[in-house]
Amino acid sequence: MKIQHTLLAAALFAAMSAQAQTNITVYGNADIAFNNLVTKANTGIKTEENNIVAGGLSTSNIGFRGDREISPGLKATFQFEFEVDPTTDTGVPKTRVGLVGLAGGYGALTFGRRTTLVKAAVDATDAGDGINTIGFLGDNARDSRRNDMLTFTTPSMAGFSADLQMSFGAPTRITSAAGVITQDGKGEDARSVGLNYANGPLTVKFVNETIQNYSKSVTVAGYSVAVPTAMASRKNSSIGATYDLGAAKLFFVDTKMEQGTAATLVKFDTQTLGVRVPMGNFTFVAEAGTGKALLTNSAIKADLDAVQLTAMYTLAKDTNVYIAYGSETANHPSFAKKADQKNMQLGMRYKF
Repeated sequence: MKIQHTLLAAALFAAMSAQAQTNITVYGNADIAFNNLVTKANTGIKTEENNIVAGGLSTSNIGFRGDREISPGLKATFQFEFEVDPTTDTGVPKTRVGLVGLAGGYGALTFGRRTTLVKAAVDATDAGDGINTIGFLGDNARDSRRNDMLTFTTPSMAGFSADLQMSFGAPTRITSAAGVITQDGKGEDARSVGLNYANGPLTVKFVNETIQNYSKSVTVAGYSVAVPTAMASRKNSSIGATYDLGAAKLFFVDTKMEQGTAATLVKFDTQTLGVRVPMGNFTFVAEAGTGKALLTNSAIKADLDAVQLTAMYTLAKDTNVYIAYGSETANHPSFAKKADQKNMQLGMRYKF
C-alpha cells in the first residue's frame, strides 16, 4: 500500500509539473571583429581608428524567452535580452529587451523595454539586416529601443497585420499650487503604428512614429547633418519592401525624419536599394543609398550617399566569418571639404 501511495504521489507530481511547464529558449550571438575606420571631416582633418569591436554583423548579446499556456488559446510570454562586450573587462551587461506579455488568437500584447517598430521595419527591409558597419543611411531615422512600452500586434489575415506601440518618456505630471501645469508628463512620449503585408515572395512594411518634445542629431560620414536647436515633436517614418527571387532577394527602404520648430526645422530623407545573394557557403550583400538633409538655418539641402558591401562564409551551422566594407559621404555648399567616412570590418560570428 505504501508503495502504491508513493507511485500515485509521484504520478500526480509529474502531471502537475508537466501542466505548469514553461517553454524556455536561450539564444544569442558572439560577434567580434577587427575594425578600421577612416574619417575625413568637412574641415579637411583626417583621422583613422584601428581596434577590436564587439559586433560587426550584430551586437553581441545573450537572451532568454519563453511562454506558458495559462488557458486554452492563451499564453503568458516573456523575453529578457542583454548586450555584452566580450572585448573588455569593463563592459557592463545592458538590457536590450525586458518584456512580459500575453499572446493568443486575438494577437499579442507586450509590456516593457523593447525594439521600436521603426527599427524592426527598417532592419527587415535592409539587405544588411542592421549590420554595424557604416554605409546604410536608413539607420538614422529611428531609435533602436525604448523603455516603458506597450506593443500590440494583430494576427495575420490574408498576409496583412498591424502593430501599435506607445511609450512613456517622462511620466511625471506636476501642477503648481496655483493650478498651473509646470510639467505635463508627456516629454518623449511616443506613438507608432505599423502596417505589414507578407505573402509568398513579397513583404511590405510601413511604420510612422511621433515622439513629443524630443531632440536627436543625425550623423552621416561623421558629420551631424541634422541638429535641431529647439525642442519639438520628432517624426520618423519608413516604408520598405523585399522580394525573394529564389536565387537572390531584393530590398528597398525609404526613411524620413523631421524635427524641430518651424524656425529650426531639420529634415532627413533617404532611399536605399540592396540585394542579398546566397552562393553555396557564401552570402553576398550589396546596397547603395542616397538622400537629402535639410540643415538648420539653410535653405539648401546637403547631399548624402552611401555604399555597403558584405561577404559572409558559413563555417558551420550558425557560425560564419565575414568581411564588410561601408562608405558614407555628406556634402553641402557651406563645407570646406566633402565629409567622407570609410569603414572595413573583418570578423567572426557564432549564433546560438
